[in-house]
Amino acid sequence: MRPLVALTFAAMISPCFTPAAAQSLPADFDADALLVLSDGAMLASGYIDGRLGPRALDQLSVLVPGKATFESLAVSNSVALWPNILALTPDNRFAILTEPFAEPDENAKLFSEIERGQLLTVVDVSNPLAPEVIQRVEAPSSPAAVDVHPSGKVVAVTLPFEGQIALYPFEDGQLGAPTTMGLGIEGLEGGFVPEFKWRPDGQFAAVTLGGADRVLFFKYENGELVPWGAPMKTAPLPGMGRWTPDGRHFIVTTITATADMAQLAYGMNTSLFAVFAFDDTDTPDSPPRRADDRKPEYTSPGVQHARLGHIPGGIGYVESFAISPDGSLIAAANMRGSWLPEGHAGRTEGSEVSIFTLDQDLGYIEHSFTLELPGVILPQGITFDADSSYLAVTSFQGKDGEPGALHIFSIEKLPSDRYEIRPIGTPITLPRGAHFLKILK
Repeated sequence: MRPLVALTFAAMISPCFTPAAAQSLPADFDADALLVLSDGAMLASGYIDGRLGPRALDQLSVLVPGKATFESLAVSNSVALWPNILALTPDNRFAILTEPFAEPDENAKLFSEIERGQLLTVVDVSNPLAPEVIQRVEAPSSPAAVDVHPSGKVVAVTLPFEGQIALYPFEDGQLGAPTTMGLGIEGLEGGFVPEFKWRPDGQFAAVTLGGADRVLFFKYENGELVPWGAPMKTAPLPGMGRWTPDGRHFIVTTITATADMAQLAYGMNTSLFAVFAFDDTDTPDSPPRRADDRKPEYTSPGVQHARLGHIPGGIGYVESFAISPDGSLIAAANMRGSWLPEGHAGRTEGSEVSIFTLDQDLGYIEHSFTLELPGVILPQGITFDADSSYLAVTSFQGKDGEPGALHIFSIEKLPSDRYEIRPIGTPITLPRGAHFLKILK
């Protein structure tokens, strides 16, 4: 890992980036700003051939609607895990970032030469025109997913390789000393933990286990996370998850890719959304007897989460999705085979983005529209604006490793109550490696 003094110097750099041809977010894009993370070392094809690109700094860029230039800070981050490594405080004053993998040495050529990261970085984004790094701390081990409690006073960070969760007190823009805990569930200790999400009310949380194909729920009480209900099964390789705004359902993307996918050129898997109905009470409420239960008596368990089903998200790799602020829509970014090296049997010359409708009462997801994205590579950043009029999607890089891009789409409701999206304007040029989006509002 690089010394902290070097990182401190790098983070002081704050260049003003001017995209070509005066591109900008639409002036009516409903957000105070849009945050973008870029990994300056990786190439999309590096997941297969392990090769790094020409060296550039990892960056956090802050785009303001209607403004053709934007500020970028050098902040170490990584695309190599799931797209959930930045979270905002509820008042939108601070962004907290994790570093799953460190920035490589300037002479490194292969991903295998990159050390696991350790840094948590706090950035003051209260003035989007002048973001500022205000704290860096070292996590107990490589950190990944991060989420801020709705109170703004606790930050949860997964330590995925240890199968642990760290809870940090947070006050006045500063992280305190963490409390680290295991999962507390027999047989699942030490599992890879790619995701942590607080329920909107802050009373519960959800965790995904990538290797065990499980979702775990916890109750948050007295500063501790206590297992809540039985672990729930998913399709293979769950990663990123999202609560519906009302907190009644938790949705997880699973890319169903197993070790034998390499033999199939990575082109045959179907990503699935796993939808779970969350039970926030421990009062038994099942009928006295189930239809398939032959026992004379049946005792209902207290907490009864339910997996409502698996819904196809697309043929390919849906690693990232967004739920609209009003909870009515889901947008899914499918990278398909765009990330594979040139000449690879499974490579595609683009990606796609799909829109689904969401019934929050029932947890029902229905496909509405899919748009092909020619030339878009490894799209992992995706977000609605605050009033769900626009959708923003990243492209990690150009075909030959050129800079990344931000694509903006308008969202249109049809008379049939279905939805379509349409590209607007010219894609905004971003640093190569753009992989994460978050709106400030």
